[in-house]
Amino acid sequence: MFKLKKEKINMTEGPLLGKMIKFAIPLVLTNLLQLFYHSADMFVVGNFCDDPNALGSVGCTSSIINLILGLMLGMSAGVSVTVSQSIGSKDSRRVERAVHTSIVMAVIVGVIVGITGLFLAPVLLKLMNTPEEFINQSTLYVKIYFFGTIGSATFNFCSGILRSNGDSTRPMMFSSVGGVVNVVLNLIFVLVFKMGVEGVAIATIISQYISAILAVIYLTKLDGQCKLVLRKLRLDIPMILSLVRIGIPAGVQGMMFSFSNMLLQGSYNSLGPVYVNANTAASNVDSYIYNVLAAFYHVALNFSSQNYGAKKYNRMWKVFGLNCACNIVCGLAIGLACFFFSDTLIGIFDSDPMVIAEAKNRLFIMGIFYFTCGLMDTGTAMLRSIGKSLTATIITVFGVCVLRVLWIETVFKLYPGLLTLYIVYPITWILTFTALTIAFALQFRKLRKKDAQLA
Repeated sequence: MFKLKKEKINMTEGPLLGKMIKFAIPLVLTNLLQLFYHSADMFVVGNFCDDPNALGSVGCTSSIINLILGLMLGMSAGVSVTVSQSIGSKDSRRVERAVHTSIVMAVIVGVIVGITGLFLAPVLLKLMNTPEEFINQSTLYVKIYFFGTIGSATFNFCSGILRSNGDSTRPMMFSSVGGVVNVVLNLIFVLVFKMGVEGVAIATIISQYISAILAVIYLTKLDGQCKLVLRKLRLDIPMILSLVRIGIPAGVQGMMFSFSNMLLQGSYNSLGPVYVNANTAASNVDSYIYNVLAAFYHVALNFSSQNYGAKKYNRMWKVFGLNCACNIVCGLAIGLACFFFSDTLIGIFDSDPMVIAEAKNRLFIMGIFYFTCGLMDTGTAMLRSIGKSLTATIITVFGVCVLRVLWIETVFKLYPGLLTLYIVYPITWILTFTALTIAFALQFRKLRKKDAQLA
């Protein structure tokens, strides 16, 4: 596996669209495979577990799982931006410092999040109004899942390093191996050992550690400035500050997104088990749309960061425009396909006619308009690529999280129902994208003006 031909994309020279699409395809597959971990759990417990509440129990944990993934992916953005900018400016020494500090930080972040999550999981599930019939198994699943945070953080940080180096293929390969292991262990633990939700949770964390170990080994075999040398692992204080300046706001943003979704999950849970299962099934379908579009966030983040480091500012606007176009085309195509085939797709997770009928409403509203979420993520990536991570976080937290909470406390209370909850998503995505685009344009103007003065 490690002897395959290197695939490294030059982001600062030549035509952009072809390179962006080539870079995006492995990212799409990587995101889908990571999401497949959780969906595989859902499929196995929904179809092979004797407990009728197993599916709902795992489904109720989705917002908490996304909370962890949001934090890990957000923190890894600090790695991507820092390494990409350093590569773009041809600062090999800074690249080396960033790589070795990042790996140590991944372990520290994983330990802190894991320990915190073990204690907070029962509290979070209660805050979400998790139905009594689901609470015990949901708590068990999440507690086991938190033991995998070191593996999750390490894999995402290593992936950030590789993507910054122009390689989005290796993370896909390592995630593929983990995905296969996850499916096999799911079936063994549930069908052979009759373990239920605890079995699929254990399978998931084993898979995460396998992917992380493969990524670390590959970095140690890599040639060039991103090579990992274990004896050089250390916490470089100036580099930590650089990484957290981007990573912490991004991680907080990811957590706040998930927190607002947890509040929405609580609203879903208040409507009853049928609505919980309907939302769970539909969200498993439309989450694949999101994860396809999420790949373009990393495209914009890495391409724009490298060109920022190389001071090729005009290419950054081209990255922005092309990335928005890719989100619109891909988002609409996949969203419409998911809606037209909604009966079949939802039926994979739940065959109850009442559940399918309710779940189709979510796919109609959110699935078709998911491209606006991709546009919002592109705006966020562009601001982060020029070091304005805190600005991006403030705008998105207010535009998405705060507005959603206000919506729950006002509109939802007046008109309780799933449609009222679903419509808030595209509304907040569009408003936030608009604000992010204006902010990037203003910051970009200041950047060009400052650069002209220094010249």
